[in-house]
Amino acid sequence: MTTSQPAPGGQLPVGQPDAFGPPPGGQPAAPKRSKLAWLKFAIPVIVVVLVAGGYAISYFTGTVNAQPGDCLTVTEFSKAADEPTKADCGAQEANVKIAARVGGDESCPEGDYDTISMTGRMSYKLCLTVNAKQGDCLAGFLSNTAGYKKVSCADPAKDAELVKITDTVDKAVCEGTEATHAQSYSTPPTTVCVKAGK
Repeated sequence: MTTSQPAPGGQLPVGQPDAFGPPPGGQPAAPKRSKLAWLKFAIPVIVVVLVAGGYAISYFTGTVNAQPGDCLTVTEFSKAADEPTKADCGAQEANVKIAARVGGDESCPEGDYDTISMTGRMSYKLCLTVNAKQGDCLAGFLSNTAGYKKVSCADPAKDAELVKITDTVDKAVCEGTEATHAQSYSTPPTTVCVKAGK
């Protein structure tokens, strides 16, 4: 039996097959690509989409673009509270209305406003009035931090009833009513007469 001997230099003579045979398919094998290579492109795209989506949600539902006349849902008036969300003024959960929006270091117009200060890329303060109508009852009115909640006047949680609301800045309009508290606001001109307690 004869065997092929390598030519000088360690190469087989031309026309002689390699000892291991030709590669499958007769062509050199292409370098294998990692099955996870696509992740290096997909992950940045996913991050951008999530960040943009979060900003869009915040823009349309948060306070970033909120203006006077818009209503919000506020669960708590404290720094630890969740950010307020915009709500239709006719919705049950829309408990406050923005009366004014001022710079972070500025004061609200004269009045008994609740306030929420927002910090970040833009710092601003929202001056808020209760979003309710005459005859409505509230829970949380007597709390220092809880957001107002509109409830039935028969609800045991009720701690306030709005007995009179006028578009003037004059707490004297509450005299002769059952009101125990009067709140007035210069912008827009409003006085709210409140009967606090059960």
